[in-house]
Amino acid sequence: MRRLLCIATAGGGQDAIRMRRLTEGLAAECTYHDVDRKLPRRAAMKQVHRLLRSAPWDMVYLEGTGIAGGLPLIWEARRRGLRYLVSSGDPVGGFFLVTQGRLYGWVFGIYEKLLYRHCVGFIGWTPYLTGVALHLGAPRGITIEGAVDLSLFTVPTAQQREEAKRALDIPQQHLVCGVVGSLNWTERQRYCYGLELIETLKLLQRDDVTMLIVGDGSGLERLKAAVPAPLRERARFTGRLPRERVPCALHAMDVGFITQTLDRLGSFRLTTKLPEYLASGVAVVMSPIPGYYDYVAPAGWPLPPYHPADPELHRRCALWLDALTWEEVRERAANARPIALRFDYRTANARFRNFVEELLS
Repeated sequence: MRRLLCIATAGGGQDAIRMRRLTEGLAAECTYHDVDRKLPRRAAMKQVHRLLRSAPWDMVYLEGTGIAGGLPLIWEARRRGLRYLVSSGDPVGGFFLVTQGRLYGWVFGIYEKLLYRHCVGFIGWTPYLTGVALHLGAPRGITIEGAVDLSLFTVPTAQQREEAKRALDIPQQHLVCGVVGSLNWTERQRYCYGLELIETLKLLQRDDVTMLIVGDGSGLERLKAAVPAPLRERARFTGRLPRERVPCALHAMDVGFITQTLDRLGSFRLTTKLPEYLASGVAVVMSPIPGYYDYVAPAGWPLPPYHPADPELHRRCALWLDALTWEEVRERAANARPIALRFDYRTANARFRNFVEELLS
């Protein structure tokens, strides 16, 4: 039996779940390691290095591109030919260029090139990332988007929708626009998920819209403080929810927002929440990145082509929402669940196994 070491560089969470679900049924003995994010980076790196040398692994599967897992793998690949494959949902150099500036972008761009050049295969969460990896030197690649458990995320019945709104103290007749994600404030961007909802709320003429923000992070208190007192009843913050409660929050949503920056970071991404929105029958409004046109279009609307923190985006969103009808929402929502079928874990698992078992053989 082949031996596969599986490492999630982001620690436990969505990536770790993806790693375990994709490897189900694989013709290999899998050992799992979630990088401990509480450890200093050097200590976490040493821990991974010891693990790499603890057994004669046939291959290593790296979910994520964190340096605590990536640098030891590059070292072991160069030193003794250890074979590894990488799965990523972000352009590494582009992420640091946009969030930290040119120097960080340059340094991590070199790291990204080395990581892909020494791997035996790349798994991109989008076809755009797979193309970049091949360009940077990955010998082969496949696209396996962020997957969804279609038995957990379902289209709610009318009763379930009513109960979900009641649990969040949202009036039944309100149109609920929402976002689910990590609300981490990026000072360089002056933005975190949810900001566009609060700023749009301030500009709305209609009074039957509630903004629902699900998640936690350094930006949460900023978002709460940005809501004017007269509008606080129309802004709901749940904080971080256990995974099993996220579907209930989605049952209360009518329109899910997915905003990305139109640059070398956002243009390559597909948020892990996209398939969950679609599987829950939520219509999606999304930044006009390639992923919108490839994966969403029949089930939603493109956002105006502006940065998520740009006041012009908020102004145009408010004009659009003021004119939006329930008929339009229902029409787009009816197309959501069929699109989600392409993200089914069962389909993703089969494609992953075919790709990895070929590499293992």
